[in-house]
Amino acid sequence: MKDDFSKTSEISLIRRDWDRHRTAEHIRNLPIWAGAPQIKQIFGGLQNRTYFVTDADNKRYVARCGFDQFRTRQTSVVACTIAASRLGIGPALRYAEPNLTVTDFVQGSQIRLDQQKDPAVVDRMVAAMKVLHGGSEALPSSVSYWWVFHTVRRYLTEMESGFEATGFQPSHWVSEVPFFRDVTHRLERAVGPFKPVLTHNDLGFANMMFSSPAESEIWFIDWDGGGYGNPMWDVAEMAMWADGGEALDRYVLKAYAAPASEGRFKDLLREHVAMKIMASLRLITEVMVAVMDPYFYLTPDEMCESMKVNFSDQDAQLTGLVDMLRPTFDRLWLEHQQDYP
Repeated sequence: MKDDFSKTSEISLIRRDWDRHRTAEHIRNLPIWAGAPQIKQIFGGLQNRTYFVTDADNKRYVARCGFDQFRTRQTSVVACTIAASRLGIGPALRYAEPNLTVTDFVQGSQIRLDQQKDPAVVDRMVAAMKVLHGGSEALPSSVSYWWVFHTVRRYLTEMESGFEATGFQPSHWVSEVPFFRDVTHRLERAVGPFKPVLTHNDLGFANMMFSSPAESEIWFIDWDGGGYGNPMWDVAEMAMWADGGEALDRYVLKAYAAPASEGRFKDLLREHVAMKIMASLRLITEVMVAVMDPYFYLTPDEMCESMKVNFSDQDAQLTGLVDMLRPTFDRLWLEHQQDYP
């Protein structure tokens, strides 16, 4: 592929019911490669299939295949991937059709969970966030709007109602729904007015990479949740994964929002903690719905492989995420529930 090659098609040629091998064959046959490419599926993503591709020129690329499900809209994924590249916080997009993107391979390493507590790494994360949140003009087309409270309410309704394909059986966790709904209402009231900006909306460690082995800059990948939203959501979700307590929360907020008056900082901290709690609840309820959904894109085997990559000390089933995040949610709510009447 030539270094300046870029092509976007509005016609989707890939199909949702293809297995991972047929998907790989479609990618192999795209008329964009220099010679016959080598393709290997890489696990780690929990909503999409990812393949590393090396063409005959020994250039490396990443092909990602996904479909609309839950909060993800693939047109937004493509637009946000383009915007990130234009802003210098993501790899260049080389090819796209509505359910498939091909980007340059990122030479640097993925951020480790423990690095999210390192102030030097946090500073680089915040620097990339500021570029992102100030870069809405880089979007080439319309994108989704992300409001976590609405998304969680939708998940809770689906947990109660079930899906037609499985006889409208409610979720195994349906007894939790009234509690989760009450928490959602109370936390939403803590969010003040804000200007919607371009946001990633899934800034866990798995979606952040060093742009090069030098580790001087951080790039964002996997734009499944990308769109317009509250900039404080990205800050809080990153902090939730870091789980560094109030000291890290204050450090992150000062790095992102300084200068701020004492009163403004107090309001931001309250909002930040509310968003942190919602970050854990969003993932918990998303998993609870995903295990109910007979049409979820990835197969159970693929989900297990990705769980092993990202969370090797957890149950390899998707529900291992619930087991991992529920203690965080319970602890945060116990510590702060009095602040959100």
